[in-house]
Amino acid sequence: MKSISQSRALVGCTAGLSLMAVSVSAAAVDLNVAGTTASLYGYAELNMIYDKDANLGPLLSPGNIALDSDSSSEGHFQADAYESRLGLSTVTELADGSKLKTVIEGDFFGTGNLRLRHAYGKWKGILAGQTWTNFPGFTGIYRTVDFRVPVGTSNTRQAQLRYTTGNLSVALEESGKLGGQVVEEVGVNAANAKNGLPDFTVRYATRGATSYHASAVMRQLAVDDGSEDDSAFGWGVSFGIAQEVTSALTLRASVVHGDGVGGYLNQNPGAPAYVTAGGDVETIEATGGTLAATLKVGPGAITLGTAIAKADWDDAVEDGLAGATNANEEFRSTHLNYIWSPVNKITFGVEAAYHEREIWSGDSGNALRLQGMAQYAF
Repeated sequence: MKSISQSRALVGCTAGLSLMAVSVSAAAVDLNVAGTTASLYGYAELNMIYDKDANLGPLLSPGNIALDSDSSSEGHFQADAYESRLGLSTVTELADGSKLKTVIEGDFFGTGNLRLRHAYGKWKGILAGQTWTNFPGFTGIYRTVDFRVPVGTSNTRQAQLRYTTGNLSVALEESGKLGGQVVEEVGVNAANAKNGLPDFTVRYATRGATSYHASAVMRQLAVDDGSEDDSAFGWGVSFGIAQEVTSALTLRASVVHGDGVGGYLNQNPGAPAYVTAGGDVETIEATGGTLAATLKVGPGAITLGTAIAKADWDDAVEDGLAGATNANEEFRSTHLNYIWSPVNKITFGVEAAYHEREIWSGDSGNALRLQGMAQYAF
């Protein structure tokens, strides 16, 4: 019996390798064994960046924009392949006729090492693992060559348990990562900050000639040193829409607003909350939004978009929070790009982007970034 089992295993392994070899020659790495279909996918990508002003990093870091009162060097070039991606997805037929789907995917933005992007399973509407946050939605996000999506949106990935039925999805999400914690001074988490409850998100979204989403997040922000504690309720709402005006023109818009919303607003210049000298937790209000138009031209599309993220530090300044008078208060970005595919699986893009930042005291600065990319997918 043992030799028969070993023979079957060897035959199965050989068949699997043969299937993979055939798939590779067909330019698609697929494998189907014992009711599970697995697909290997990804791409190699080169990004080349020229920052006319301050060095903004391999992907946009608005805090790096030099203020008018600062002295900084100009003219910075960089190139990298960090966005290159590798993923494995599977679909398994189960005994009850349902399907189990899994995805594990990474890129190399972990300073050149493989960084986890997605790792989740999905069965009968139940998703468990790490993937895009359920708040707010992709509808209003316009495409950029810069790997970081525009400020004022949000599409970061984090661990969660989500249930989806039709167009509605609800989730319990990691509470201290994307959303952030209570700070005791600007940029410094309070020593006694804690995550007592998961963040709760809910979203309703549709797709079509008119696509839209409406979503909300509710969260607890707390400090607790074992003898004294305090907490505050944080929340955020978002709405986004994409309208196909013609077969060639699509308009997009989105807005995010909240109090204690933290990093659920992409590149939020404010913290979610701070602790006062008296030990009270106070939330920080923030707002963001985008507006864009995409026009299909030739083998690709031109996109012109603008985005903003703004935080209200007034109460924190009044309460004497360390660093608040020099805290970033507003980020703005405008992108103009052309992204095209001369042939399937190959994508090129060029972009000019103008970025601005302003701090609470009124000082401001701006920066121009020129960027190009070449992506080869499989």
